[in-house]
Amino acid sequence: MKSLSRYVGWCSCLVAFGVFSAGGCVHKDHDEASDAKKTDDSGAKAEGRKVAVLKASQDDCVGPLVRGKQPKEIAVGEHRFVRDGYLLTQKDSDPEKEIKIGILSDTKENSEANRRNLDRILDFFLAEKVEAIFHLGDVASVLPIPEEVEVPEKDENGKVLTAAEKDRIQRRMTSKARREAMSENLENITEMISVLADTDLPVFVIIGNRECKTTFNSAMATLAEDYPNVFNLNMIRRVDLDDLDIISMPGYHDPEYVHCAWDKCLYYESDTLSLIELAREANDPIMAVSHGPPRQQDHNAIDVVSEGANVGNPWLASALKKAGIAFGAFGNIQEAGGKATNLNGTSIVAQDKFVESLFLNPGPADSMAWSMNDGTESKGMAAVIHFVGAKAKYKIFRVGQQEAAASPAPAEKAVEKAAEKPAAQ
Repeated sequence: MKSLSRYVGWCSCLVAFGVFSAGGCVHKDHDEASDAKKTDDSGAKAEGRKVAVLKASQDDCVGPLVRGKQPKEIAVGEHRFVRDGYLLTQKDSDPEKEIKIGILSDTKENSEANRRNLDRILDFFLAEKVEAIFHLGDVASVLPIPEEVEVPEKDENGKVLTAAEKDRIQRRMTSKARREAMSENLENITEMISVLADTDLPVFVIIGNRECKTTFNSAMATLAEDYPNVFNLNMIRRVDLDDLDIISMPGYHDPEYVHCAWDKCLYYESDTLSLIELAREANDPIMAVSHGPPRQQDHNAIDVVSEGANVGNPWLASALKKAGIAFGAFGNIQEAGGKATNLNGTSIVAQDKFVESLFLNPGPADSMAWSMNDGTESKGMAAVIHFVGAKAKYKIFRVGQQEAAASPAPAEKAVEKAAEKPAAQ
């Protein structure tokens, strides 16, 4: 593990990257007023109509669709990739039109129990012979920043502080707390993803609603130095694998649920339109990945919270439909996980059955007990999707299920215990 000073050093590096990668073929209007209006030059003004200007994300959150000046070759085990700006292309191929990928999300925090969960999930992935791993975000939590910092009335010399002096001290204390939280979070992200990266499989990671964008990007850059098989899906927007195209929608749509208030990664309606453009480029079946799901329409959907409401993003749902994207993987709504549905969520797709379309929520990989909408309890979950041609099927893994299957049922235990008792004298 690299020293903390190196991690912090990457922050300034990634900020610079965000600046130099700005611009390109897709224009982003960064006006903070999401309902801003403008008048076009085609007669809208004369007719009294107004044309909405769609708000857009920052480039260090949702990477722009810009190619690099110098494509870079990357060796990952026996595989070769070329990174060209937002595009990552696998250069080697095999004759089979088949691929298996491992999907997990919401590991939440760097803890011993969660690292054990990752080991068990990896055992499942390796047994299924996956060719790549996708982490859908919320790798590790941001430490909470106190909303109110208590400031003394007097300085160390007993002088009464003015309101301006107290305000300055409060800003410094809050800033220090943020720096400490970001530094620790950076270390936590790198340690958790390192567990996955040690497999030497390609590992693709997208930001969740818990990570600060600068910290996340810095962690991904640090990891890539030591693990060339780790890729940041905030900046890599399309992954052209041998038999599958992955397109990413980084960030989260609802600012109320973004934990890092001072360094948010938000996407907007205009950003989802990039999925349509990326889908046009694809030459294989397409799977979209994002931390949060699209808005669906049923109580059995993958975006339903425990209270029963569908809370996915309608912009994302619309873009997926317009782009004709048949497959997707999303996390965040933990209690709705452990299944796949059709796009509008009205039909649950059965496991181990090849279908022409499915949208998956693998459930939380976190070891904390979580009550699921289907009445079960999760102590860690993940999934594998198996693509053959233009069809796919999925399988859900629950941490502990193998141990439970291997253990005798309660009735069997009672019989065994009775058999062990000595016969009556």
